[in-house]
Amino acid sequence: MLTCMGSSTTPAADAPSPARSANTRWRHRWRETWRLIRATGKLLGPSAQFLATTEAHTYAYSVSANLLLAFLPFMLLMVWVSRHISRLTFVLSVVGQFVRAYLPSGSSVIIGDITFLASQQTARIFSVVMLAITSTGVFLPLEVALNGIWGFKKNRSYLGNQVVSLAVVAICGALGVLSIQLAVLGQRGVDWIAPGNGWLPNLLDFVVLKFFAFPAAILGFFFIYWLLPNGKISPERVFPAALYAGVLAEIFQTVFRWILPLLDFSRVYASLALPVTLLVWGYSGALLLLFGATLSARGVARLPHLHLRQHVAHATRHLRGGAEPPDAGAPPPL
Repeated sequence: MLTCMGSSTTPAADAPSPARSANTRWRHRWRETWRLIRATGKLLGPSAQFLATTEAHTYAYSVSANLLLAFLPFMLLMVWVSRHISRLTFVLSVVGQFVRAYLPSGSSVIIGDITFLASQQTARIFSVVMLAITSTGVFLPLEVALNGIWGFKKNRSYLGNQVVSLAVVAICGALGVLSIQLAVLGQRGVDWIAPGNGWLPNLLDFVVLKFFAFPAAILGFFFIYWLLPNGKISPERVFPAALYAGVLAEIFQTVFRWILPLLDFSRVYASLALPVTLLVWGYSGALLLLFGATLSARGVARLPHLHLRQHVAHATRHLRGGAEPPDAGAPPPL
């Protein structure tokens, strides 16, 4: 009987306590998290190193300067096209919300300029001319940078880059007009559901705006990454980078708004604080765009579900005892 009692109490004595089990689980999670951080650092390190090169900053400065020249003509053309589809008051209202949502500062000044110039016939003609000139200034350094990132040795001629740049501008403009029109329709629905000017209508208007602007931004990144390099790139390899770049752009604009008061450009530049702010904003955004391109070229930016079968097969082999568990310091399979 004593033997039976001793054998029956042995499993209970050897069983780990709840506190010990919880500690073991937390240690396992911490090791897995640290392994993921190390693997991610090894993958992102080369892409981040590219941003430390002089070429990346040269390209970013050139893109930023020409983006500052092209922004207002681009917005005017979108307003001019959109007003032929919807009423001008709705279009200007939605465009104003776009500007407030994405520009870091000076939105009221830009909105006033767009409202004033939208009715000027000469401004439309001048916008087309300026956009044709500045689009090359934006996309020419971007093409050279993307060709270097992807390893394409030959750049397009100036005329060839002009044609591709105008095509990319037309595509991005079409995406902008489409997002504006969808936002106009969505906000008309909001006015029907929640009329007035309280916090709820404003919140719904903002949600509708982001709902249509975010996919348009991702598609804009996609066409830049796909069409601008002077070489053949599969869309499946480009789209994940565009998706991640769109997410990073949303995070970047929020962080930039937070740190902008700390920079306080008005103390140094006085009345030139707004163009300087937009220049720094465009420069940082250009670096973010180049970072997304390096992720795509190095194969880091990939859609997780594309490799689900590989992870399932690996887990199945491990459960059957057919493979050893991966090393804690080794990067996870892509």
